[in-house]
Amino acid sequence: MQGEEANKAFNSMPKNSCYVFYQGTNEALILDGAFSFSVGDLLEETDIYIVDKEFTWTYIKTHETGYIGPYFSLRGERV
Repeated sequence: MQGEEANKAFNSMPKNSCYVFYQGTNEALILDGAFSFSVGDLLEETDIYIVDKEFTWTYIKTHETGYIGPYFSLRGERV
């Protein structure tokens, strides 16, 4: 999924615990209890990758957002 469909999918996912990765760094954040984490929290972020702790879904916001992306994928879902 991409665009607004990706945003809606991300917002609808349960976020008990998430990993947050930024392009260009080897560090990652672990967000526990991120139940209210939403697209609105990422307005100033770019080149960010967010996955749930079980890696069942992935949300990606690139620096091209507005032209292409953001993206959302569920494990096992055909693209």
